[in-house]
Amino acid sequence: MKARVIERFRFESAHAVLIDGKPEEIHGHTFRLEIAVEGPLRNGYVIDFVELRRIVEEIIGRLDHRNLNSLFENPTTENVALWIAEQVNAKLPEGVSLKRLTLWEGDENGVELEF
Repeated sequence: MKARVIERFRFESAHAVLIDGKPEEIHGHTFRLEIAVEGPLRNGYVIDFVELRRIVEEIIGRLDHRNLNSLFENPTTENVALWIAEQVNAKLPEGVSLKRLTLWEGDENGVELEF
């Protein structure tokens, strides 16, 4: 049997997305992140919530209170979500995989990745 574990996070960042090669005005957001990982139940759990939280908080800590333009060529929500997904996948224990990642830019705009 497989199960999914879901965790939610928040971080604050600023960015100026490039639209048609021109940056918009720099502005900030409260980003909300939801991660769902899946794996077999071993000893009653897929992954300890504390371990998953440690993995993700280490990654988003590199984004929190930062200008995302200093980290990404074009810091769209899609590009940031893809980067987070790659980082999380690289740190998950064997047998546990990322199934869904949703990144909200503020309250209205978001992107969802499914694996």
